[in-house]
Amino acid sequence: MIENIETLAALSETGTMTKAGTRLRITQSAVSKRIDALESALGRKLVEPVGRRVRLTAAGIQLLEKTAPFMAALKEAVADESPVQASRLVIGISESILSSWGSRVLAGVAQAVPQLELVINAHRSPVAIDHVRSGEYMLALCADRGEYSADVKSEPLVDEPMVLVPSGLEPFQLRRDITLPVITIEPHAATWVHLEPRIRALSVKWNIRIETEQTLQSFAGIAQMARCGFGHGLVPLGIARALGIPDPGLIRFPEPGLSRPIALVGRSTTFARPIVRSFHRILRKTIPPNLS
Repeated sequence: MIENIETLAALSETGTMTKAGTRLRITQSAVSKRIDALESALGRKLVEPVGRRVRLTAAGIQLLEKTAPFMAALKEAVADESPVQASRLVIGISESILSSWGSRVLAGVAQAVPQLELVINAHRSPVAIDHVRSGEYMLALCADRGEYSADVKSEPLVDEPMVLVPSGLEPFQLRRDITLPVITIEPHAATWVHLEPRIRALSVKWNIRIETEQTLQSFAGIAQMARCGFGHGLVPLGIARALGIPDPGLIRFPEPGLSRPIALVGRSTTFARPIVRSFHRILRKTIPPNLS
């Protein structure tokens, strides 16, 4: 039953029997048989075809939601009993963090804790957190300041400043009583979910009206479009620096500034492990305060 539920979860994420089989290292036929067995045992349809892909039915989604905490705890218990896995840390990281300052910081952690084997996966923040909930990853380093269930917690690490890359890198003054059109990250991104209410509140304080002119899925793409004159780009400071844009050419917001929260998300039992405690402690010391 457990392997059948695991197969359903893989199918939910990959969308095809072939890809699910590849992930689980079994044949497409074996995936189909496991799903059939699970549906027969529960007496309900769990997946349905959509073109060349498959998706979970409402019953399938409900099953995964109910079994996710158990499956995650089971994987964690098995890992705890395996001495080979004791120093192996599987972590999901926000793509924007990994492509800016995150890689350098993780290299510093790996050097400080040589017995630690880091297995790194890049995702958007919500996806990385979902992998933590399912037990696939032990931790997620992401843009987050959310509230979770008792068994999953978020440990704040730093607030990364958000800056404006001026259109065409042409200098300009951020004056009061102006309307400022900007290119921003897409509305469903974790960073924007945090920023949008902050921008509304601070715009009144600053007397600067910030309007979304265009949205993209990539902060690096936003910075590059701004650099090439398509408009002012609102990006994390680390992204601008990673692309070689000099600090004097960036526009910072008036006090108290605008930032996105960076946190480490994991299960409470995971944070209790000695190797994770060491990782967490060194990570805090390695990340530059405010990245400035």
